[in-house]
Amino acid sequence: MNIKIGSDVFERFKGYRRAVVLVKGADNRGEDDSLTAKLRSAEADVRERSDLADYKEIPRIASWREVFRSMGINPNKYPPSVANLIKRTGKGTDLPFVNKLVCIFNVISLRYMVPCGGDDLSVVTGDLRLDVASGTEDYVPLGKPDVLEHPDEGEIIYFDDGNRDVFCRAWCWKNGDRSKITETTTDVAINVEGMPPVSLEDLKAIGDELAEMVREHCGGDVSVHILDDEDDSLEI
Repeated sequence: MNIKIGSDVFERFKGYRRAVVLVKGADNRGEDDSLTAKLRSAEADVRERSDLADYKEIPRIASWREVFRSMGINPNKYPPSVANLIKRTGKGTDLPFVNKLVCIFNVISLRYMVPCGGDDLSVVTGDLRLDVASGTEDYVPLGKPDVLEHPDEGEIIYFDDGNRDVFCRAWCWKNGDRSKITETTTDVAINVEGMPPVSLEDLKAIGDELAEMVREHCGGDVSVHILDDEDDSLEI
């Protein structure tokens, strides 16, 4: 099993990199008061930002909005995940504690304004690919297990090339239901998307911090990897 990023992605989006945090044997069960406190602290920091009213212009948000436009997607109607988190948080809405791993994703996204998400590796049948959609792949929206959709042709998607199941539409817009993280998840691939102005050094530091949070709160065997245009595949 591998994680692969298509060459078209790097050709179209110069400077893009992905940090992958691989976790094997995590304990994602139960609540964690100290982790919830980290989430509430990250939310408070967002709300105190002087540029919050113009969050769409924050460079790390604006870059993803431009990526969406280049895919022919209106980022106001279909916002990048991190932009949606910032908007919800800025309105005073506390994010729910879903489980420990999802809480960690949200803390990292809010602290560093980068898209961060993960997938349960137990459901993967082939290789995981970030690549251009043909439009024939299957997508089941998160929380809607009885709904079947298909991505648009040319849309960048993250999918399982074994059964053509889409794990995330529009790069980092909305996760699929089949690979969602639950309390019983033990093996997971966590992705941190690094689009300029996020530097390689920034991305490595974020990946390392995320990995340490997973070790502290979930345990397991945790490793950090960087994918870029020179190293576009990772065996998992």
